[in-house]
Amino acid sequence: MRILYTIHQFLPDSHSGTEQHCLAVAREARRRGDEPVILCLHWDHDRDWPPIRRFEQPVDGLRVIRLNHWRRINPNDQLRDYQNLHLEGWFQQVLDEVRPDVVHAFHLRQLGSNLLRVAKRNGLRICVTLMDFWYLCPRFTLQRSDGTVCDGPPDQGRGCVPCHAPELQGAEPDPAADPLTDSQGARLHALLSRKERQFQNLALADVIFAPSRFLADVFRNNGFDHGGFRLGHYGLEAGRVTRAAVARPRSPLRIGFCGILSPWKGPDLVVDAVRGSGLDCRLTIHGRLEEAMFQEYIDSLVASAEGDPRIRFAGGYSEEQISEVFAEMDVLVVASTWYENTPLVVFEAFAAGVPVLVADLGGMSEMVTERNGLVFEAGSVESLRAQLRRIATDREWWRRLDVQPLPGISDCYERYRAAYER
Repeated sequence: MRILYTIHQFLPDSHSGTEQHCLAVAREARRRGDEPVILCLHWDHDRDWPPIRRFEQPVDGLRVIRLNHWRRINPNDQLRDYQNLHLEGWFQQVLDEVRPDVVHAFHLRQLGSNLLRVAKRNGLRICVTLMDFWYLCPRFTLQRSDGTVCDGPPDQGRGCVPCHAPELQGAEPDPAADPLTDSQGARLHALLSRKERQFQNLALADVIFAPSRFLADVFRNNGFDHGGFRLGHYGLEAGRVTRAAVARPRSPLRIGFCGILSPWKGPDLVVDAVRGSGLDCRLTIHGRLEEAMFQEYIDSLVASAEGDPRIRFAGGYSEEQISEVFAEMDVLVVASTWYENTPLVVFEAFAAGVPVLVADLGGMSEMVTERNGLVFEAGSVESLRAQLRRIATDREWWRRLDVQPLPGISDCYERYRAAYER
């Protein structure tokens, strides 16, 4: 079977959980004798090359087709996020060349959910995995600009204006305006039309996978129900993490944080909780210290930890170093302040035998039981600190633990492969 996976960004330029899951699925497809091809957006929008450029750059022997398009082709930033009609012909060329049996979309941000319409016109089987809330929320996180969480676009989308595009407050939508302009009327119309258009395109999918019940319920509560909704975790590749034979907890307690150092991942909460705790512990923060999008935040985070010898910034790590990173950890903290679904790093922790301490938001808390971790009140340094103190002192809690790996990528691909069949 030939499968075309579509994604908004990919390795080696981007390394988040969505890209890692897409890579793992493509590898598993290849291992089983299927023929995977990956189509991704290339994010270098402003280089001096043709307005739309297609090129190939393989990853791990997998064919990866990359599309780049100038932002100035579609200066309407609100529309460009979810609809780019000028890419439809390019997508059709890829379909004609690859001739897939199924299109499986992991993310279509800046490519456009309208590509699902092209796939449908070609009579193809369509599967979508919801990796976040992008089809519903223009910020994709359901997190407002002030850091609070949101239930979905309020007031037919007008409630998104002060949060996502405050410069459009007071403007009037202009459906008659040229959509490919950056006029306020055109931009506001695109923003207010976003949810309806996204849902119309998403409804074309034959099967929609949600990694958590919470995520599926959010879409249903916002008026999108689909007979093809299916639940199921992502899953790790076999051998990705090796469980080390170490006795936990150690003294001092070894606390770990792993992930992109962005505000919505909450590493500042972990630093603040440790700094004010007086605990005999070590906090190691794993994450790249050079990220243009978050550099100001990262620099502030590092500065906030100065003077505390218990806190160390270890930088990023490679796939080959995952087992070593978790072997040095007694507990992993996932302090995300948005409705994170089922983070890949939690799968890795469980595979390594490491308990987790997660915020009580989204699908994260669905993964945690009394046998593999604890939850704390999202965004609360005091709640996080209290749970760290419990972990550091409650030996009975440690005796009750039985951290086991979750089903892997093989189980996940079984679900995907069954959905690919008509």
